[in-house]
Amino acid sequence: MNRDNENPTENIGTEQDAPVEQDAPELTAQANDTPAEREEEWAGGCARVVGALKKFGKAAWEYCKGARIELLVLAAILVVDLITKALVGKFMTEGQSITVLPEFLYITYVRNTKAAFGSAFGLEKVMSDEAIRIIFLIITVLAVGVFCYLLYRLRKRHLLMRLAIAMIIGGALGNFFDRLVFAYVRDFIEIVFFGCNVPLLGKTFPVFNVADMGLTIGVLLFLIYFIAIYKEPKKSEPTTAGVSDGAAESAETENVSETNGAEQKNSPDESAAKTDSDSLVKTDNRESSIASQTTGEPKESDNA
Repeated sequence: MNRDNENPTENIGTEQDAPVEQDAPELTAQANDTPAEREEEWAGGCARVVGALKKFGKAAWEYCKGARIELLVLAAILVVDLITKALVGKFMTEGQSITVLPEFLYITYVRNTKAAFGSAFGLEKVMSDEAIRIIFLIITVLAVGVFCYLLYRLRKRHLLMRLAIAMIIGGALGNFFDRLVFAYVRDFIEIVFFGCNVPLLGKTFPVFNVADMGLTIGVLLFLIYFIAIYKEPKKSEPTTAGVSDGAAESAETENVSETNGAEQKNSPDESAAKTDSDSLVKTDNRESSIASQTTGEPKESDNA
C-alpha cells in the first residue's frame, strides 16, 4: 500500500515538472525575439530621421540657391570677425592698446567673459563666469535657431529684413565660436569720445568686435524695416482686399443679373413655342374628328 501511494506522487511530480521543461524554450525564444523587434524599431526610427534630414537638406539647398545675398553677408561678417580676432590674438597681448585715431579710435585687446560690450546684465552678482558662459551658449543656440527659421520663412520678404537677420546670425555665430573654444570673447575695438564724459557711457565706449557690430547693425536694420517699410503693406492690404472683394461681389451680381436676363429673354420664346405646340395638337384633333365623321356617314347609309 505504501508503494502504491508513493508511485502516484512521484508520477504527479514528474508530470508537473515536464511542462516547465517544455515552456522554458518558449520563454527563451520570446526573450530572443525582443532584441530583434527593438532592432527593427531602431532601424525604422533611423530611417525616419534620415528621411527628415534628406528633406531638410533639399529644402536648405533650394533656399541657398535663391538666397545668395544674405548668405554672403552672413559669411562675410563671420569670416571677417574670426580673421580680425585671430590677428589681434596673435600679434597683441591682453591689455595692449594701439592708437589709430588719437582721442577717438584705438585697438585694445580685451578678453570678455560676459555678453556683448562687456555686460552680463547683472548675472555676475549671482553666478560664476562659467555659469554665465553656459547660459549665453544656450541662449545663442536658441536665438540662432529661431533667426535661421525666420530667415527661411521670410525668404520672399524685403531684402532689408533678410539682410538684418543675416547680420544678426553672423554676429551671434562669431561670438558663439569664441565662447565655445576659448571660454571668452576677443574684443579689440575701442572708441573714445574725445575726452568728453558722455552720460551713461563715460569717456569711452565698451570695447567690442566685428561680431558685435554685425549684431548691432542687424538689430537697427530690423527696427528700420518694421518702422518704415512694414507698415505700408499693412495699410494697403485692407484697401486692396476690400477692392478685390467688392469687385468679386459686383462681378457675381453682374453674372446673376445676366443669367436672370437671359432667362427672362428666353421665357417668351418658350411660351410661344408652347402655344404653337398646343395649337398644332388642337388642329390635329380637329382633323382626326372630321375624318372620323366622314368615314362614319357611309357606313350608316349602307346599314339603312
